[in-house]
Parts: sequence; structure tokens; C-alpha cells
Amino acid sequence: MHHNKKVFARTLRKEQTSEEKKVWKVLRGRRFCNLKFRRQHDIEGFIVDFYCHELRLAIEIDGKVHEKQI
Repeated sequence: MHHNKKVFARTLRKEQTSEEKKVWKVLRGRRFCNLKFRRQHDIEGFIVDFYCHELRLAIEIDGKVHEKQI
């Protein structure tokens, strides 16, 4: 992962939306079906909110931050 993407992903992890915090509380530490999820994971240049490598499943949480995006 490019250094700038890594720094940006780290920033996003620190500044989660309230919606992301609620979902992360359920997913973290293999609490959901004993699956490992990652936060703010880079996939081909896009940073997804949550990713489970085992299932190859990306989860994107919509919130007010997306209202400003094109």
C-alpha cells in the first residue's frame, strides 16, 4: 500500500463515524461468527470501511460523510 494511503487509512480509523463505531463494536476481535475483520482496508486503491479476507467481503457504511462525495 502506498505510504499516503496507509496514513489516510490510519486517520480514518482514528476518526470513525458514529455508524462505523457501532458496526466495529460488533465485528472487532472475532466477535461476529469468529471472523477477522479489518478496518479501513485498502483494496486496489480504494479504502473500504471493513474487510473480511476469509470471505472476501467488503462492507461500506453509508453516513453523512458520503453526502459530500461524488
